[in-house]
Amino acid sequence: MIILWLAIYIIDIDVNVEGKTDMTEFIILSAKIFTGDPANPMAEAVYIKGNQIAAVGTTIMVKKSAPCDVKVLDLPGCLITPGLIEGHCHFTSIGVLLQNLNFRDITSISSCRQMVKQAVLKTKPGEWIIGRGWNENLWEENREPVKQDLDDIAPDNPVYLTRVCGHSVWVNSKALEIADITARTQDSPGGKIDKDPVTCEPTGIIRETLELISAHIPPKTKQQLRQAALTAQKEVLRFGITCVHSLEDLDSFKAVRELDRDEELKVRVYHSLHVEDIKEAEREGFEINQNSEHLWLGHVKLYADGSLGANTALLHDPYDDQPGNLGLAFLDPESLEAGVEFAYERGYGVMIHAIGDKAVTNSLESIADARKKYPCQPRDRIEHVQLFRPRDLQLFKDHNITASVQPVFLATDRFSAEKKWGIERCRNSYAWRTLMDKKIPLQFGSDAPVEPVNPVLGIFTAVERKNYKYKTHDKWFPEQSLTLEEAIIGFTRQAAFTSGKENELGIIAPGKLADLTIFNQDFFCIPKDQWPEIEVKMTIINGEIVYEKSVILKDL
Repeated sequence: MIILWLAIYIIDIDVNVEGKTDMTEFIILSAKIFTGDPANPMAEAVYIKGNQIAAVGTTIMVKKSAPCDVKVLDLPGCLITPGLIEGHCHFTSIGVLLQNLNFRDITSISSCRQMVKQAVLKTKPGEWIIGRGWNENLWEENREPVKQDLDDIAPDNPVYLTRVCGHSVWVNSKALEIADITARTQDSPGGKIDKDPVTCEPTGIIRETLELISAHIPPKTKQQLRQAALTAQKEVLRFGITCVHSLEDLDSFKAVRELDRDEELKVRVYHSLHVEDIKEAEREGFEINQNSEHLWLGHVKLYADGSLGANTALLHDPYDDQPGNLGLAFLDPESLEAGVEFAYERGYGVMIHAIGDKAVTNSLESIADARKKYPCQPRDRIEHVQLFRPRDLQLFKDHNITASVQPVFLATDRFSAEKKWGIERCRNSYAWRTLMDKKIPLQFGSDAPVEPVNPVLGIFTAVERKNYKYKTHDKWFPEQSLTLEEAIIGFTRQAAFTSGKENELGIIAPGKLADLTIFNQDFFCIPKDQWPEIEVKMTIINGEIVYEKSVILKDL
């Protein structure tokens, strides 16, 4: 029998959302397949028919399952995983960041000033200049910024620059003037206006209660939000992400729903909303539960504290570098419990932002107390869990609460955590192996745009416990490392469960939806220090190739 091989080349197509490769049935051969299925963890080939996995297993078995004229993707040296799920991000904000000033990895105030100065040249007087991503821990000046760093270069434009963590902003005098924030302005509950100790004048840093300023910024139009979502979609698809767990406001949710209705939404979006957004939707009569296969809702987002970088993460014991400072409780325990009950009354679970150990305690206890009144089994999550008390871990187990963590945070937080929390407390920070060994479910994300959305960086950090940029650094508490298999599962199976889609997503098995991520190299076969350079060759959602690069199609 002679087999005729006809090669069709598709070269460097970035995102195929307007016109897709016309394949409704094909098999993939010659790659290693990590299925995530405990019953069949590794495979050689997979057969996709329509939007589902039809067969997965050995090459011989899969070929027998498929018609003789089926198309073939021959991908030697590649690794295939279940479609990667970004377990915690802010979807449209990823697109907004790509359109605004991005200060990530900028190493000095002077460089930030230069970026703002260039923006002023392109902006009309009175218009806002928006940016994000600054991190004073990277700056050669070794200090936090102040309004004077912006006033001379932007005297006529209000400037609003969000810190990398998203929990504090750096603004100029023009922005303070517009918001009417003066020496007499009092702190709002759960927030802090930094003031000069002598003059009491605002310094230009606002912590937590960012709405004091942001409320005065003209909101994004529907078209701007729609475009930001499309930009974000292009970004996540090129990194192999097939589903995102996103928290944003009601307007952003509406923009994503419009894309879904117009059949422009290719990535799956599992959305969460704040209590006030749900109340607003109820007042408007806006139905938020009209779920589809690409967009659905299931958690209410609550905040128990702030962030490590802003010294507002809520602690049981004071910060090492700020004796007397225990951080800030964004919601006190009573308000947290009320928020949990609000969610349970409407059939939702909760995802509670908790970075400091006291915030984690408050969150767990609020859930435990609310469960006594509402004997339900929601798929609750604690977001970040960057520091915890070992005695609190039993509450995770008792109530089957997921720890939704961001491994890539370790890359930027390590030295800051040692400075602020001290080395002894850090033994219980970013402690993923401890959580895993205690049988506490783990799911992974990036918190993009706080950190890069690329899951490869999270996989590397979870396994290697060091900064992906400085691979020669020692591993930080290496006993907390995870295996490669555990890291991939953190980006797949558990996140499918918390979004209520474990029957459709998360593993590669017959009958599951055909969501796959294909890497151009095999993590299992190359040195770990080369992992951060691995790229995505193809992203498949619902059997549709939505991103592809240098793919060769053949006839079987």
